[in-house]
Amino acid sequence: MHMEEHTLNQMSDELKLMLGRFRHEQFVEKLGWRLPAHPSQAGCEWDQYDTEHARYLLAFNEDRAIVGCARLIPTTFPNLLEGVFGHTCAGAPPKHPAIWEMTRFTTREPQLAMPLFWRSLKTASLAGADAIVGIVNSTMERYYKINGVHYERLGPVTVHQNEKILAIKLSAHREHHRSAVAPSAFMSDTLLRETA
Repeated sequence: MHMEEHTLNQMSDELKLMLGRFRHEQFVEKLGWRLPAHPSQAGCEWDQYDTEHARYLLAFNEDRAIVGCARLIPTTFPNLLEGVFGHTCAGAPPKHPAIWEMTRFTTREPQLAMPLFWRSLKTASLAGADAIVGIVNSTMERYYKINGVHYERLGPVTVHQNEKILAIKLSAHREHHRSAVAPSAFMSDTLLRETA
């Protein structure tokens, strides 16, 4: 697996189609999220926050198929937490150039999740982010705890589409997390170099 950073403007039409289909497969077909159908691309998942302000981390396998993705957006631009999940925050959703939102995070295989997560943090921090915000479910919250991710809850647990979710905020700097020097046993030497 290797990872690449992209913007929508940099993506070819073929890559956009691959990403849209991968997201639909992961979020709509696999997880059962009830999301609006794309008006012109059946079987693809996009939303109003897929704009020129978003950065995408894409993970590819050796056959150049997408096996993981994440979307990063500075909170000074329209984002999912502010626009859809503002009620999950005890106060106003964060809005600051150094606070970025991470959404549409998914991998085809669980062992790819933390390498993609750390690389996403690195990408955001190099772009000027000090903190990351987002929505997680209870499963992802447990996964973060197991993997040494330090975070704070921005509000109480709420229910969305029959699933418990909460808004969280965490440092964009890997050294602030407990597992900074304890990489996953699943990580190859190549992944270690990419996420360091």
